[in-house]
Amino acid sequence: MKSQVSSVLTTNPSEKLFEETYTRVKCDYKDLCAKFRHKKKDFSKQYAHIYSIRLSKMKDTLVKRAKQKWGENIPVKRLAELGEETDEQVMDRKCVIIGTLLKNQELRPNILKQISDELQILPQPKLVRFVSDGDELILEDELQRIRVLGNLDVNSVVTGVVAALLGKQDETGKFSVDEVCFAGPQSPSMLSLDPAKPGRYLVMLSGLDLAHSSDSLLPLRMFTDWVTGWLGDPSEQHKNSKIALVLIAGNLIRGSSESKDGKIVNTNVDSKADLLTSVKMADDLLAELTETVHVELMPGEFDPTNLTLPQQPLHYKMFPKASEFSSLHGGTNPHCFQVENRLVAGSSGQPVRDIGRYSNLTDPLLALKSTLEWGHFAPTAPDTLPCYPYYEEDPFILEEQPHILFSGNHEKFQTDLVKIDYGTSFFSRLYF
Repeated sequence: MKSQVSSVLTTNPSEKLFEETYTRVKCDYKDLCAKFRHKKKDFSKQYAHIYSIRLSKMKDTLVKRAKQKWGENIPVKRLAELGEETDEQVMDRKCVIIGTLLKNQELRPNILKQISDELQILPQPKLVRFVSDGDELILEDELQRIRVLGNLDVNSVVTGVVAALLGKQDETGKFSVDEVCFAGPQSPSMLSLDPAKPGRYLVMLSGLDLAHSSDSLLPLRMFTDWVTGWLGDPSEQHKNSKIALVLIAGNLIRGSSESKDGKIVNTNVDSKADLLTSVKMADDLLAELTETVHVELMPGEFDPTNLTLPQQPLHYKMFPKASEFSSLHGGTNPHCFQVENRLVAGSSGQPVRDIGRYSNLTDPLLALKSTLEWGHFAPTAPDTLPCYPYYEEDPFILEEQPHILFSGNHEKFQTDLVKIDYGTSFFSRLYF
């Protein structure tokens, strides 16, 4: 009796293999991006409102965290109350102040300075980071500001972070910091972690940059075949049938502001033709994927959508083939959704990269971890990261701690597991 051959690679072409059929798993999905979608647009508002709302929303959480960390007897004061005491013992007592951190940075880009530099005969070096030893830190609450020093590294934080500082005011009027406490997410996720449906996978990718990848599409072709089940032996195909969702975290069409020849993209005919070709390639790719699996498509920094955060979904009319499938879902950037009792949140990378430019958090994984500790998707918005001028809410506040927090479009893959204590331990897995 002839032995059955189980491997595709060891089978002669004339032999007939037993063909196993695998069914793609389905997933329970819920879009949680309503707060990031523009209901109405009003660009007449000032950006001061978003800082006021941010502090107001996060202050109660910070008071709670501060008392858990330093005890119920530590007084929490407004900045205006710091100079009210006259008794020497009371003045020497430590207290907690809460506010928004502001960095005074000498190297920070300034339009007037840029114009002045352009008038110089010698070209000025272009900076990619704006950190110096002379940077100063200021805490601002609803009414006042105070300079802070002491046990808080100026370049371990960025402008826009809301924090509670333990310390006391010195004789020069500055606040000497002993310890610092950040808000973190407002609460742990209410979703159960019990694996009710084991063996389901989420695939994340970013930065496909089809405008610059048209000459080397073999890896992309192999990826598509791998996800759709045309690549791999039966065991690999069985595993891939458990892929419930593919998340494309930005820069699908274009990954930089330069064209193939290194020139900055403008609106000339050639760049428009390249963009159109890239969009058609994206449509073909998405059509293949959405035929078999749910696809979440996020915009990126260089994709054809609005520049300011939150970026709105890429218009479905750009993808006539793929949009015929209900399994294609356009998401915002930042993005948040629930899949199989897991809360997934993240961005296409702009907040993490901006943090690296204005602090010593140059490791993207460390910067991403910091956003979780700070309880905010994009603390540098609107200061150095463009965003919509919200005046009634700050949608970038992390209301719930996600099970998975990601950031796309970085040079390499990294991951870490982070624990935050809410009385009970809650873990988040970080990816990028």
